Amino acid sequence: MKTTLFATSALLLGLAAAPVRAQTSAARMLQYSEANKLPTYPLYISDQKTTHLVFPFPVTYVDLGSSGLIAAKATGAENIVRVKAASAGFPESNMTVLTSDGKLYSFVVNYQHDPKVLSLDLGAAGSASSAQGEAILSNSPIPQGNLDAYSRQALAAGGTSASESANQLSVRAGNVGYKQETLFFPLHVANKSNVTYDVDFVKFYIQDKQVAKRTAEQALEITPIYVFNGGLKKIDAKGQLEQVYIFKKFTIPEQKQLIIEVYEKGGGRNIKLKLANSDLLKARSFK
Repeated sequence: MKTTLFATSALLLGLAAAPVRAQTSAARMLQYSEANKLPTYPLYISDQKTTHLVFPFPVTYVDLGSSGLIAAKATGAENIVRVKAASAGFPESNMTVLTSDGKLYSFVVNYQHDPKVLSLDLGAAGSASSAQGEAILSNSPIPQGNLDAYSRQALAAGGTSASESANQLSVRAGNVGYKQETLFFPLHVANKSNVTYDVDFVKFYIQDKQVAKRTAEQALEITPIYVFNGGLKKIDAKGQLEQVYIFKKFTIPEQKQLIIEVYEKGGGRNIKLKLANSDLLKARSFK
């Protein structure tokens, strides 16, 4: 009988103490969560404009709180996310982004018809500011900011791999540059006429040095991973244009050559340059 009473008393004491232990544990868990809470960034988006978020590391995961949000990584860039509203006036929602360094970014997202900020830079310190960060190109081991710096070096280095002039237009390919399995082709175009020159496109391709008669000409076009000053298309009268075309490393078989063609939009002032494999093998390394 004493044993039974003792057991019953112990059970009652245990039950009475359990809520206290549970409350204490909950309090500890709550304190732990508050101390380690991640910052949350406000984000305003529209269905009429796209907002870009620039992260310091490649993005590995994106979670959207509702179907009112649309998000995707920017084409060709591993660290930029494009965000847009699926429709006007969606209820407040959230978005979470994980980057390759293991950092988690949390956003509270609201609709705004005309957002004042369309680009945000989530810098290394995690603070959000108007975007000044650089893209991490998915097809290049070199960040965009460094590509720009090396391109300026390539343009300033001088030298000539090939040049051609016609119709008061002069095109010169400078000495090729090299860095981290990447080739830099500086291109200088001078318009010596009194008529504006509009660049339609610049084409790079590899073809045979000699093509036998009655044989179809085979050409392999190669596409740059990045073009420095690529947005510049107009050359004023007596003006100049300097660009750098950047490619993943490649070489040319001895019986072939690299052709660079510059085409005028709506005109016939087109120019062709020819480079040999030796021009690539003499590429200068950037420091």
